[in-house]
Amino acid sequence: MGYTNYWYQKRAFTDAEWSEIRDYFFSSMEVEVDLYISESNDEVLQFNGQGSRCCEDFILYKNIREPRYEDENVIFNCCKTRQHPYDEVVWKLLRFIKFVVLDPKDKSFSISNDNGDSYE
Repeated sequence: MGYTNYWYQKRAFTDAEWSEIRDYFFSSMEVEVDLYISESNDEVLQFNGQGSRCCEDFILYKNIREPRYEDENVIFNCCKTRQHPYDEVVWKLLRFIKFVVLDPKDKSFSISNDNGDSYE
């Protein structure tokens, strides 16, 4: 069984938005759970849980990424967490982006999860 968080990112983040996202993550989110940060730079933020408490990497891109195959829907993103402890970090970060970094009415970034929470 799995538990998944979903988000649609229809535009690139501005430099200011990306900086706010990264600052929030590194100042408050990383300390909440034992995370494995596999990549963090000007273009991507990628992390997972550690050891037996990991599942899929959470990968957030600053820009809309290039498709890996023909007709890939590059605005759709998801991360299966199995509700391991890092799931809380994933959902808090997505909500922070949706409600603090962006205008909550901004339709360019929408989030949902398998609990039925959904914000367009």
